Amino acid sequence: MDVLFLSVLALAASSVAGEAMKPSVMESVSFLGRWDHRASGSCASAPGALVKFNADTKSVTFNLEGYSRWRFDVDGKSVTLFETNGRATKKLGAVGDGKIHTYRLVKISESNPGEVCVHDISLGNSGKFGPKPAPSNRRIEFIGDSFTVGFGNEGTNTDPAEMEFEKTDASKSYAFILADNYKADFQVNAVSGRGLVRNYANIAPGWTLAKLYDYAVPGIAATDSFPAPWDLNKFHPQVIVLFMGINDFQGDPPYADKRIFKVAYARFLDKLRAAHPGVKFLLLSTKVWPNDDLTPTVQEIYDEQVASGHKDLEFKALLTENVGLLGHPDVRAHQEMANTIRPFFIYLGENKRIV
Repeated sequence: MDVLFLSVLALAASSVAGEAMKPSVMESVSFLGRWDHRASGSCASAPGALVKFNADTKSVTFNLEGYSRWRFDVDGKSVTLFETNGRATKKLGAVGDGKIHTYRLVKISESNPGEVCVHDISLGNSGKFGPKPAPSNRRIEFIGDSFTVGFGNEGTNTDPAEMEFEKTDASKSYAFILADNYKADFQVNAVSGRGLVRNYANIAPGWTLAKLYDYAVPGIAATDSFPAPWDLNKFHPQVIVLFMGINDFQGDPPYADKRIFKVAYARFLDKLRAAHPGVKFLLLSTKVWPNDDLTPTVQEIYDEQVASGHKDLEFKALLTENVGLLGHPDVRAHQEMANTIRPFFIYLGENKRIV
């Protein structure tokens, strides 16, 4: 069952404030995912958003703000996990061997509602940044709900619902696994509890995935007086994985009208095609309760798209063992989903596409 983050995250709903990262640091750091670079800092809410940089240093100090779990990587391998709640400075050990290594700070929790900000990255007196990481020639976008977030994937069905913060690790979601596998630049634009036209149990009416998608920091879009829009020209994926609709057809009724859902889905595809010429799509679905309406509906959408002449998409129904927190896929199930999807990714490059 897909649900919103519970009331504990309401503490993080307001925008955080502070100072922006130094220009010299910004010139050395790459940001993956949707970030809003503003006077108060570089801020994000999406799971899997990260900062990446090369450096020769003995330590890295991050000046962070917001309620979040983080993963610190060295040369692609997880070194440590830590949490922040409010403004915090976190000093972490680095390799310090006189050579350039690649470091990543990954946001592994979801801010729903809320946001986090990175204010500074310091290497100490003896450290120095290396060349800014080059963009990958592989670019993937994942759009979805809690199944794409990785909600509760480290938990079990017997854990209390209030443990969603500590039991969610977006770096162990199928989306992050696949992106890392292909060494791709990526975005995970997923929000728990949200559907394409109707949210789980009709929570947050009107603030569906389709609406939140237009903002840089969806976690504060509903509460910010002037939420920053997202410019689709900032990131042009070669492939987009769409795993939407669980919340439209699950939870307390009434469920989404299938005709409205199909029209909205087709319009969303056309919007993405217009923004990213040549993009390819992988449409995903899974079994939902009680009526199992999602898979046949997405199958119809796929069939209608093909019948109308579109050759830029594929469809796959996933079977998941939902033994994680609140009936979500656990870490093993996410790995299985990644393995199931991987054959659709034939090749990613400058002039070729997947599927």
